Amino acid sequence: MNKELIYLTYQTFPSEAANTIQTMDNIKYLSRKGYNVKLIFPLRSKDSTDNKDLLKKYYGINDEIILKGIKHNFPFGKIKFAEKYLFIMSHYLWSKKICKSFKYEENKEIQFFTRSDWVFYFLSKKGLNVIFECHQLSKIRRWVLKNSIHKKGAKIIFLNERLLLDAGPKIKKYSNKIKIIPNGVDDDLFLNMDTKKSGEIVFSGNLQRFNDNRGLDFIINSFLNENMPEVYSLKIIGGPFSEVKKLEEHVSKLGLKEKIKFLGRLDRKLTISNIESADIGLLINSSKNLHSLNYSSPLKYFEYLFAEIKVVAVDFPSHRSLPFSENISFFSENNEESFINAISKASKTNALKKKGLESISMESRVKEIISLINS
Repeated sequence: MNKELIYLTYQTFPSEAANTIQTMDNIKYLSRKGYNVKLIFPLRSKDSTDNKDLLKKYYGINDEIILKGIKHNFPFGKIKFAEKYLFIMSHYLWSKKICKSFKYEENKEIQFFTRSDWVFYFLSKKGLNVIFECHQLSKIRRWVLKNSIHKKGAKIIFLNERLLLDAGPKIKKYSNKIKIIPNGVDDDLFLNMDTKKSGEIVFSGNLQRFNDNRGLDFIINSFLNENMPEVYSLKIIGGPFSEVKKLEEHVSKLGLKEKIKFLGRLDRKLTISNIESADIGLLINSSKNLHSLNYSSPLKYFEYLFAEIKVVAVDFPSHRSLPFSENISFFSENNEESFINAISKASKTNALKKKGLESISMESRVKEIISLINS
């Protein structure tokens, strides 16, 4: 008999955010392991929908999924003012309201899974079985973790060791209720292409993070550096459209249209196909954001590895914490010479082979999740 699992989250769908892809991948592979998974989320933007056919197409999913969108009668997503504070307030109120509907006696055998700290707090307070997947930290989140982990059914997944360490000593002592499980990559998407375009660098992902530039201006400007070898070119995949247009105009003014191409947002299979045909994958973010600096575990990195391409990355603690990071060629933030040296170094190395990367697959990740559920 299938086991019941409710994935209750404050994320909204569809979305260009990589975290929604990760959620869909978790659900897809948990379902394949015999879990009857139901995704419940707020319809908190004008584009939100729980239309199954539309979401399956958007995320490239062929597996059956169960979805339920819940009305979101709170200001976040409707008012373009003080959005940070409206998000915190709306997230709290929506979570409190939705969690009230899950009574202990009716749901004590169900496993809950969430990326929402407040869902974790309210469900654990009821004594229900709930796993919180922690991707970043804040003052609120540290408080929630500290006041929830001791509850009977509460467990936590951290993406890396640094997140666990920075969550505080009171969390670490509950080692039997905690697992470090990095992101995983969906093997279904890869065609195992052998043809690589020598010198082609690819960046895949949202071109903004937390409404800020990811640092691609610096990468683009590096192509004007006299020490940049002629062989290198750059392919950028992702949106939003407004940011693509802005960067395209910048590239045009610099006379680099032959060197730098923008493909916009592509569906997942086409994105992976473009990654597989490249030579080097790029990881870049801004140190202005604490999460990017210390905790990020980007899905694109795991996709680069599975595509058997080399990786260059800005030298942040978060990137140093990634699995197989010893194979990354690092460069200093906003240092053109360092970036050029890193891609030159990467070009002289061999990419990791997919056969040795089973540990970062979604298949492996979900086995670890199930191990925590059963512990």
